[in-house]
Amino acid sequence: MIKRNIFRSAAILTLFALFTSSCINNDKSVGSGFAPGEYQLKIETATFDIPVQMKMADSLQTIYSGAVIVGGHKDDVLGETSSFGAFEIVPSTTDNSFGDNPQVNYIKFAMAVGNKVVLKEADASIPQNIYIYRLRKTIDSTQAYNNSFSSSDYDPTPLNQPTIYTGGDSVVCKLSTAFANELLSATQQERDSIEIFLKRFKGLVITTDPLPGSINGGRFNIITPESIYIMMSYKHKESAKNIDKDSLLLYYSTSKRGHVNTFKHSSKNLESTNPQNDIYIEGLAGIKPYIDFAQVKTLMQDWATANSVNLSRVIISRAELRFPFDYPGDYKGFSVYPNQVFLAKRELNTTSKNILYQPLVDVNYSGSGGTIDKSNLVYSLNITSFLQSIIKGTADAASMKTWLLPLSSQSNYYTGAVSYFVDNGTYFKGKLNGNAKVRKPQLVLTYAVLP
Repeated sequence: MIKRNIFRSAAILTLFALFTSSCINNDKSVGSGFAPGEYQLKIETATFDIPVQMKMADSLQTIYSGAVIVGGHKDDVLGETSSFGAFEIVPSTTDNSFGDNPQVNYIKFAMAVGNKVVLKEADASIPQNIYIYRLRKTIDSTQAYNNSFSSSDYDPTPLNQPTIYTGGDSVVCKLSTAFANELLSATQQERDSIEIFLKRFKGLVITTDPLPGSINGGRFNIITPESIYIMMSYKHKESAKNIDKDSLLLYYSTSKRGHVNTFKHSSKNLESTNPQNDIYIEGLAGIKPYIDFAQVKTLMQDWATANSVNLSRVIISRAELRFPFDYPGDYKGFSVYPNQVFLAKRELNTTSKNILYQPLVDVNYSGSGGTIDKSNLVYSLNITSFLQSIIKGTADAASMKTWLLPLSSQSNYYTGAVSYFVDNGTYFKGKLNGNAKVRKPQLVLTYAVLP
């Protein structure tokens, strides 16, 4: 009997197939002559100088951001910026009885500072006075912006003596006995219902002083609402047992309870329709690069006319928006620049029913860019889909008004999907090249024209 090695035979056949197939030449030009020249698309490029303006990012959404931001910064160029945070605080237990004749022992306010934002490392430990105020205005979905609250919306007299904070991990201060007595005067109905409690005790506000005189710099303190609480000790009598007793009450805040940040800026005087040398991208609700794409569309229409191009037949392969900047002097200078930026427009949010700054959908596409390129000193953004809608005429006037805003992102632990948001809680001072610089803001278009 002849034994055959099946595996060896299979290997020989496979090798034979490889040798024989390698002898076949593929002529990729076959059939190319059947397509008339007018149907062969030609890929071309065009570069446009973009009319970038500088404009404030007014009415930036700051409600339910997950952070209470308190602090300020002074600068020779951008002026003075300040932030205070308003937040709800509620009792840890409901259906509570204060006993007979409650008398305050003490009341303390405490918070942990989770992060600090400074433009200079030396400012991380500067002294700041912390003030706690009683809020007069209700926090609700209609008060969603950085300018929804002002100093007139909280009591002018602080609940604490000025508390000096030098950049540590936490702040603890005593509150007034008068405020404690008011908390102890809450009715049974107010104690039983958080909603009713908040109608009377609307919340608190935290502020700081700016640096004195002409001193520049400052610090913004980032506080998570979960780290804020009030601890009140009081003495009372239990009539049933005829004894005096000390009890402890806790009041707290969370990210799910109302909180909103108020930003005030002095950089509005920098607004310009044609900034020549420098274009600033300031953090929070400050000055930003602004592009009205109605002007960009006009530029493209003029270009199309001059080059005998039918703009309605243009198919965009890639539209890259470039914002170059100069080297900031040393590598540490990059720390005041946002890590990622993208164009955003103001539009109705279907969930909150508020008008919000929201990044263009292009940011979700692969290779959209917007991350700082420290080697080539440029931010590059892929806005292909958005620009195609502009030249097609499907974008309305409101959606053509765009701001260049800092972004933050969050990854889904299970799917890996990345969501992008406007960064409304970090202070930056990025300086981009203006419209008169050699390396100026430009749009680089890679396109083809349909026959």
